[in-house]
Amino acid sequence: MAGDATTVDDFMVAHARDFNCLADEDRTTRKRALQKLSSLPSTQPPDVLAHAWEAALRVPVLKAFADPVEKNRELAVALATELFGALPAPALAATLPYAMPVLVARVGGAPVAEGSEELRLQLLGLLRTLVDRGGDALAVHLPELTQILAASFADPFPDAKKLGCALAVAVAAALPTHVEPHCAPLVRALQPAFAHQHSRVRAAATEALVALLLREPSVLVEVAPQLAAVATDRAPAVREQAVSSIAELLARMPQRNQHAARLLPLLVCALSDDVDPLRQQALTALTRLGDVFYAEIATAAAPAAAAPVTTDLADAADAASGAEPTPMETDGAVAAAAAAAAAAT
Repeated sequence: MAGDATTVDDFMVAHARDFNCLADEDRTTRKRALQKLSSLPSTQPPDVLAHAWEAALRVPVLKAFADPVEKNRELAVALATELFGALPAPALAATLPYAMPVLVARVGGAPVAEGSEELRLQLLGLLRTLVDRGGDALAVHLPELTQILAASFADPFPDAKKLGCALAVAVAAALPTHVEPHCAPLVRALQPAFAHQHSRVRAAATEALVALLLREPSVLVEVAPQLAAVATDRAPAVREQAVSSIAELLARMPQRNQHAARLLPLLVCALSDDVDPLRQQALTALTRLGDVFYAEIATAAAPAAAAPVTTDLADAADAASGAEPTPMETDGAVAAAAAAAAAAT
């Protein structure tokens, strides 16, 4: 333990006035207290922070998320974010039942309660800290997480939309065995983002869509038009993300054969893209996917004699470096894709 009981007690006595000032009626007093306490996460050991958070900070700091003064809300969220990054894992897990309802109240409603765009972004950043460190303790809070993510997808602030999409990817990775029931509503809430005027929002939405579909592919038929739209998006960066995402779906989905006939043509179309690196990326993805499909067909036809599949499926979405694809290479990739689609149907 980094600090003994005497150290903790001394610390609490030394900062008692600052803790009390967090609930003062005067806005300036609250502000000064938050400013003085902002250095705690970087100067105190985790056990001291855990005791201070539970005994004196948790209630007033979380309450300050709704402070009528924007600066005080900003300071409170910044302090909580730093603390959540420094608290021991058990203390962080214990605070989730208190923190999640506050986050829902601030950024999970419609209309959203927090009027400041930058503060909504800051609150989503705090949530990212919880997702990165919360582990399985977050599973029981997935309904609240889903509510916040859906609200972030609809946020008028483009940066909040992008961070919400990144959070969806992080949640799918952090809770892969728990998130499945929540994927379909999240996918539906995400769909308007594909028509957003900012290309970076559309690209982020595409990445989030794939992360959710990999956990619950049953809604792929429903969102196939969105995938087709981003595959032919006017922005090269969005088309690039679409090629990577579609290849990743085909590489990692256990049900790839069921959806190959729907997804492979989108990659084939990318072989004629007017951007050279995109054509090369599509060629590489199709070639590697052709190897995967061929290995699966061979294994199914002769399971006893077939060699184990050694292709790294995650590499199917990697962009290749080198020369522009030759007509012979392109024809080969198309043929492999057509054969895989035929086998899948």
